[in-house]
Amino acid sequence: MKRGFEVTSSRELMEQRKPFEALERQVIERAQKRPGELDGPVVDALRYVINFAKLSAARDVDGHDHDLRDALSPFAWRVRETLETRLRDESEGLWAAARVLPELVTATRQRREALVSHLGLDREALDREVCTRKLVLVLGGGGGAGYGYAGVFSKLAKYDLVPDLICGTSIGALLGIFRARSKFYDAAQLQEANKRLSFNTVFQLAPEPSRYGLPATLRLHLRAALGDFLRTDGGEVARINELAIPMRIIGTGLTVDAMRHSLDFYEHFLDDVVRPGGTFRLRGLGKMATLAQILAEFANNPQSLREVIFGADAGTEEMDALDCAGFSASVPGLLHYDVHRDDKRMKMLLDRLYAERGITRLTEGGVVNNVPARVGFREAMEGKLGGVRNHVLLAIDCFPPRASSLLLYPIQQIARANVVRNIPYATVYLPLQRTLSPMQLVPSMEDVGRAGRWAIEELKPHMPHINRLMTPIAPLV
Repeated sequence: MKRGFEVTSSRELMEQRKPFEALERQVIERAQKRPGELDGPVVDALRYVINFAKLSAARDVDGHDHDLRDALSPFAWRVRETLETRLRDESEGLWAAARVLPELVTATRQRREALVSHLGLDREALDREVCTRKLVLVLGGGGGAGYGYAGVFSKLAKYDLVPDLICGTSIGALLGIFRARSKFYDAAQLQEANKRLSFNTVFQLAPEPSRYGLPATLRLHLRAALGDFLRTDGGEVARINELAIPMRIIGTGLTVDAMRHSLDFYEHFLDDVVRPGGTFRLRGLGKMATLAQILAEFANNPQSLREVIFGADAGTEEMDALDCAGFSASVPGLLHYDVHRDDKRMKMLLDRLYAERGITRLTEGGVVNNVPARVGFREAMEGKLGGVRNHVLLAIDCFPPRASSLLLYPIQQIARANVVRNIPYATVYLPLQRTLSPMQLVPSMEDVGRAGRWAIEELKPHMPHINRLMTPIAPLV
């Protein structure tokens, strides 16, 4: 049993935990299918045994982490083998598992006492890791398709579920910031912000210099449109580490080798497509297919890309949250975000990031990680959620490929490649089937409400399981 815990491989940890997550899902689903057949203490005891076997680390009262994997490996194998065998026959419900529960409970108590006697851990520290859960909410990118996330926030709030961490890319970062500004969800604030949005307040077509972002046709002005909603008591726009709910935002850093064209090419790429007021010339929409080629150039050259995790990477914690979201949402050739204001602190932080990471521009986070479940998983496993690693990770994807979307399908397929690598890290992965158009960048209040209702309906079947997982487990006495 080693003191200290280092996450050397997120995939290895995920693969170790997945079988136990599957066992707990089976226990919960069978209990829900046959309510009253077995009482709550039996279900709680099964869940305790499973989650104890899943332990990889625990934090003692002095704040020190202990690696428990080697110490629990034989026990974990026994629990998994026993319960997988007993739960194989669905017709028996939970009765087959209940018959072996006494011996598993005894073995769990013995293993727990061994950990307590050999480590500086106490029963309370182990029970805190086994019995409580943290909620990680992951919101993917997808332009206007992401406005349904407001419905996700409302649905979670109805169950009194408050995320302990939000990870977002592009529109997921923008909407995520509004959720992260307060522990308790205030739908009225988001509605008020949406009322004030117009194409001309959010975007400009006039040329602007680029220093940090990749130039594009539309210039994104988030502070003018949304800054008033994200101010601290001191009157400043909130930094990412000042949000009430911890936030991680994904951006893509481009090295010089990633740039296959001149900056002028990206800046004017869609000039003949975008019209003042936010409409798109129909004759120019065919050029959107070429946008997929630009994204493919970046995605097919991964050694020239750097995943930037604002809020986690050293030096990014004190960056302005809106700036981080702006860079995450800046689609190559379409949307440009930059820091033009006189802000020496923010520019110093960006200059340092560029020097340390060897990048020359920041752009759309979806190029490297459009549904950043892996980031949320790693943050949890590194003990960033108050030292508790036991978590439920809900990942919402508003941009899954749809063959019916002829213009955007190639772009969706490019994003899908990195999304597929993230899906295994999610406890629940939900690809939204009904969304607004990704090109609907500034929708009406009515459209936002409609998108929210669609998302609520799609999330609804998953909520009983998510809510049950988040329900604390009674400690094993």
